[in-house]
Amino acid sequence: MVELRPENAASGSEASLDAFVDSDAQESHAGRASRGVPRDLLVFEFGRDRFAVEARRVESVVPWRAPSRIPGTDSRVHGAIQDRGRIVVLMAHPAGVTPGPNPPEGKLIVVCSGARGHVGLPATSARAVGNFSLASEPSQLSVHDSTFGAFTYVDPFEYGASS
Repeated sequence: MVELRPENAASGSEASLDAFVDSDAQESHAGRASRGVPRDLLVFEFGRDRFAVEARRVESVVPWRAPSRIPGTDSRVHGAIQDRGRIVVLMAHPAGVTPGPNPPEGKLIVVCSGARGHVGLPATSARAVGNFSLASEPSQLSVHDSTFGAFTYVDPFEYGASS
């Protein structure tokens, strides 16, 4: 298993999503797509936790930047950053939970876009983008198995929703 990191990507301040594509993962999962629910996902880690988000929602993966605090927000919101002229709300934890007393520091931000704007998910590493065959339809915080190991599915616009 090859861990894909932004250092393997083309030089520049922003890692191209194509740099994280693992062709072996795509090929191995493509053959199994007919037996399950196929989804194109970006798999990433935050500390010891592994997560996946719909690849179609991912706009970019950018280097970590310290967010500005937003007064009056709940604990799920870590702050906001400005990225290429847009405001990105950075969430405190990909699953929308409060981490322990020593939360891991992000190294990357997975910027997702939707009808409600842009949301950033903190990540310590991005593993791969590929077509995964899931045993069931993914829902917020549902756990799925893959060749990368188990991961928790996250919808960046449904923080706080239970599965």
